[in-house]
Amino acid sequence: MAAITTPTSETTVGEHVNVPTWSLLLLALALFGSYVMLQENGLIMSNWMAVHEFFHDARHALGFPCH
Repeated sequence: MAAITTPTSETTVGEHVNVPTWSLLLLALALFGSYVMLQENGLIMSNWMAVHEFFHDARHALGFPCH
């Protein structure tokens, strides 16, 4: 026996999901923090050695080479 389903007004095609602005800002901050911790080699930050020493052990613990 086949079931017949009809779409309701809640399941219309083409609806967009509303994402809060704060979550997009948090995502951007997390991506920037990951970049600084894992890949920054002085391109953005002028005081590279301070950043390097701050994240040095975390880089090695995660398996990222920095030397």
